[in-house]
Order: sequence, then C-alpha cells, then structure tokens
Amino acid sequence: MDPASWERVKDVLAEAVKLPPAEREAFVEAQNLPTDLRAKVFEILSSWKDTTPFLKTVPSPIESDVILPTGAIIGPYVISDLIGEGGMGRVYLANDRQLRRRVAMKCLKGPADATIIKEAIAAAQLNHPNVASVFHVIEQGQTLFIVMEYVDGENLAERLKRERLPMLQAVVIGQRLSSALASAHSKGIIHRDLKPGNVQFTRDGTPKVLDFGIANLAQSITVTTGATTAQPTVNLGGPHPGTPPYMSPEQLGGRDLDERSDIYSLGVLLFEMATGRRPFPSSDRAELMELQAGGAPRADSVDAKVPRALADVIARALDTDRLRRPQSALEVEAALDDVARRLRPKVIRELIRLWLARVAIGIPLVVVGLLVLGEFKTLMFNGNYGRIGPFARFGVEPWSALLLWGIAGMGSKLLVMTILTVVVFVARSLFRTLERVGAVGRLTSAVRLSCRNSARALSLDNTMVLAQALAGLGVVLMLVVAWRHQDLMNAWTVSFNSAPIETLLPMRESAFGRFMYHFELTVVTLVMCFGLVAVIARRKAERSNDGRIAVALVASVLAAVILLDDAPFRSFNYRDFERVEYAGLRCYIIGSNGDEFLILCPGSVPPRNRAVRRDDPQLTRQGIIENVFRGIAPGPSAP
Repeated sequence: MDPASWERVKDVLAEAVKLPPAEREAFVEAQNLPTDLRAKVFEILSSWKDTTPFLKTVPSPIESDVILPTGAIIGPYVISDLIGEGGMGRVYLANDRQLRRRVAMKCLKGPADATIIKEAIAAAQLNHPNVASVFHVIEQGQTLFIVMEYVDGENLAERLKRERLPMLQAVVIGQRLSSALASAHSKGIIHRDLKPGNVQFTRDGTPKVLDFGIANLAQSITVTTGATTAQPTVNLGGPHPGTPPYMSPEQLGGRDLDERSDIYSLGVLLFEMATGRRPFPSSDRAELMELQAGGAPRADSVDAKVPRALADVIARALDTDRLRRPQSALEVEAALDDVARRLRPKVIRELIRLWLARVAIGIPLVVVGLLVLGEFKTLMFNGNYGRIGPFARFGVEPWSALLLWGIAGMGSKLLVMTILTVVVFVARSLFRTLERVGAVGRLTSAVRLSCRNSARALSLDNTMVLAQALAGLGVVLMLVVAWRHQDLMNAWTVSFNSAPIETLLPMRESAFGRFMYHFELTVVTLVMCFGLVAVIARRKAERSNDGRIAVALVASVLAAVILLDDAPFRSFNYRDFERVEYAGLRCYIIGSNGDEFLILCPGSVPPRNRAVRRDDPQLTRQGIIENVFRGIAPGPSAP
C-alpha cells in the first residue's frame, strides 16, 4: 500500500472508530473506497478493541528492505522496535496481540521459497529449554517473517566482553549447549552458525540458543535487546554462510556438513569461555583455513587454570578430522558432566577461600569507615556544642566511643531503606501484573519504549554520561533538602557557645522536621545506591577506560549525601545531659577532662560555655538528666 492510500485508509479509520460498532460497516461502505482499501479497513477494524496507536504509522510494507515503523501490523503482531540487523534481514521486537506476549520477528530479505519455509517449520518442532522457540512463519507478499521467542537478556558475546567466566560456569553452559545441539541433531537440524552472539541468557541465567535451523537463511541476525554480537556474520559467497572464527574446517571449505560441524563450533565456544580468547585470532577465511590445518592449541597450554579434563574435551571437539571428534553432542554433554563433577568440590573450596579473603579485607575497611564516620559526627557535635578552640580538650573521645557513634543511627537508616526497597519491588511486581491487561500493557510498552529512546538520545547508555547525570541528580536533591530544612541546617552548623539562641531553637521545636531531614536524605542515599549499582553494571558491560572515574564520581556524591545526613545526628538525637546549678545559672555538663567539667548554660548570654573544676563550690550537681533546651526557658521538655 502506498502512503497516499494509507492516508486515505487512516482518515476513514479515524472516523469509523468514533462510531458504535453496529454503525461502522455502513459508514465504511459509504466512503466509496476501492475494494482493496475497503478490505484493509475492515481487517483493521475487526482487530480494533482499544486505543489504536497503529493509526499513527503506515501499515507493514511488503518490501523487505524498508524498516517497519513502530505500530506496523504483521498478522497478529504489532511492531514495537527494531532490535537487530544483519546481512539478510532485520529483527523486530513485536507484541502478540492474541497471546499478550513479546516476540522477536525476523524479516528475511529476498523472496520466500519452499526451502526456507520448510527449514523454519522444522525449527519450530524443537522443544528444548535451551533453545529459543520458533512460534510462527508469516508470508506477506514476497516477504517472509519468522516469529521467535524473545529472550530478554544479554548474550554470551556481551558476557565474555564484560567478565571472565568461572570455570564451572563455563562447563555448565557447555552442558546446556550440548543438550540443545543434541535435541536439534536428533531431528536432523544443524545450526551452522553457533557463536557467542547466538547464545542468549534469560534474566535467570538460562542459556538459550538462537537461530536454530535458519542460521544459513537469515545470516544469523541476533535476537537481543539491541546489542550487536562480537563477530558479525559474513556472507562468504560460498555455499556455507556463517561466522568464520566459529566455523569448522569443512564449513570454511564449502564441503558437506553434518552435526559434527556444530560440535567443532561448540569446541570454539568452550575454548573461548575457558581461556578468554578464541583458538585462532583471525577472522579471515583463508588465514583461518591455514591455521586450522596446523591444529588448535590446547586450552590448558593457553591458560594453566583450565583443568586437563576440560582441555581434553575441547581438543577432541576442535580436531580438524571430524572422524576423531565426538560423534554426537550427547557424547560432549556426558564428558562435560564428568568435568563438572570434578570441579564442584574445588569450586566450593575456592569460594570459601575467596570469601575468607573478602571478610579479612572487608571487616577492617568497615571498622575504619565507621571510625571515620564516628569522628565526623563527633567533630560536628563538638562544633555545635562549642567543644572546640579553648575547650577542645573536652571533645576528645576514645576510639571505642567513635566506633559506637559511627554505628549509631545505622539501624534505623537501614530499616527505612529496606522498607522503601520492598515497597519499590512490590510496586514493580504489581505494575508488571497490570501490564498483562491489554490496554495497560500497550500503554506501558509505549511509555517504556519512549523512555528507552529518550535515554539513548541523551546518551545515558554511556557509563560516563550516566554517572554525570546521577551525580548531578544527587547534588540537586541535596540542595533541595538543604533548602527545605535551612533553619535546621543553620541550627546545627552554629555554636551554642556564641550563636543567638533564636538560631538554635529549630532543633528544639521541630521534632518532625528533624525526622523528615533524616528521612529525605535516606531516600536520596537509596537512590544514589541504586545509581551506583547501575553504573558498576554498565562499566562491567562496557569495560570502558573512564568506567572507574564514573564509579568514583557517583560514589563521591553518595558519600557526600551520607555525611550530610549523619553530620547533625548527635545534635539532633542526643541532647540530654546532667543538669547542674552554677552561680545561680541553670547549666548542663557537656564534657569532662580530668578534674574539670565543661558546662553549658543555655539561658545565659554568650559565651555560654565554662570550664569549671569538679570541686568548685559554685557548682551544685542536681542528679537530673534532661534536654539541654529546657535550660533556655523552664517548661515542658523539648521534643
């Protein structure tokens, strides 16, 4: 359908959906549309139930070289995003309007033929937990769409780029891939392009193999959340397209293929997972054929940490002679099972040693951190109560007291953060439940897509940009809290000894204000903690040079928020001291040193602090502990 025809259809639809269902048919018939356009209007109206965002876009084009717009309809599916592109087609994220689920839809370039459809139908027969399922094959004009399971997570290429896999995890992934291959091979399906980009992990870590049975047709367009794979599929011009570094010698040479070619590709994956690199670094077809002829290096010769048993399995899988390779994927799976059994006790011991080392390093760091925090709280308290300058000797406290002050208040803060986190995750779960409702799901999907596009437009998918945005947000939130509680801020940043008493009164009169000050900064702390986790995850994914700077930037703002929250903690919450009478004044003992007391007489004119001897005849101890603000004007205890 050309754009002009679609505009005409859209105008009719826009008016028709305003009418009651019983009146729509007569209205459309009265518009004198051509037969094909009238049929298209009735087709769309028959599936229209709620708000129709697809009215804003053109219908799905027949031409396979045109990018489908958001909202285009292909059968029962509505396109929501372009998530991948390769040499022979594109992959879209789409919503299944009938079954209310997200799917990945491959749009293959070139005309559909019986062979392509036959292979896609064969792939749809696979039912294995480690294989991404094929749901549907749709022919629209000369274009073929293959609808597949959408696996929302990272692929193996991204994970290998982000981190070195633990040996046992690499073996377990190899077991799952072997099982998936065995299931496909039993139905006569060869993958032909097994590589890290075609192994996708679900959110719970389950690996799933993509593109089974159609890799040679679709040139291995990877179904991911938008990321590209490490090695793009290359059309070699011969009978066997694929990704050269992961191809078997017979596939590179254009010879007949069987399931043992997939086993070779699996061997390359195992080698890369175990050592962090491929057996042959080249991507050039001719150079690879020459390197393969000389034999692959052993994995344990590249990395001595690779267990010999695992290196033996890999070496057999990478044999240039397929007669000497394992003759089935089941054989590889059994061998990897044996390797996994040997590794598990060793892994447990390594984990114990690792955690012991972390505890040995972590506990001293935590103690030092608490001491620093306790010292900071004490410094701010000393400044607020005038235990500085000539009275500094009264503000010295032992390290044990500093440690306790560092811990003080942590329990309530952690409780509030835990409750807020639970509330957020419960709300998120309820929101996801609501997304299953048709209209809500379409709305939230559109909002999520808009947010993701906005984030990309702002370059928030870049570690440094994300860190700068989070740091800026943290600074703004701190300024907002300081502005909201400026009276409290003024109160705890001045000294009882010399400041006008009116400046100090907000600490007495606003118990709720003190609570809200701590609560708001605790919320900001939680936001910055989530932000720090996001930046660390992004840094691991990108491995960018400025990743550490980004983490340090967010961590610095987080530390500033914590310090701003804890600075007035003692002044806000520990204001009860022993009451004494001194020369007719109502005073309080706020510190001691040797045979001296530091007393504060809050109702007197500045300076209000006095250092007196314990045996001073003018000093009378009352044996009463009360709030220091009661000394300003006798009355009810301050909150």
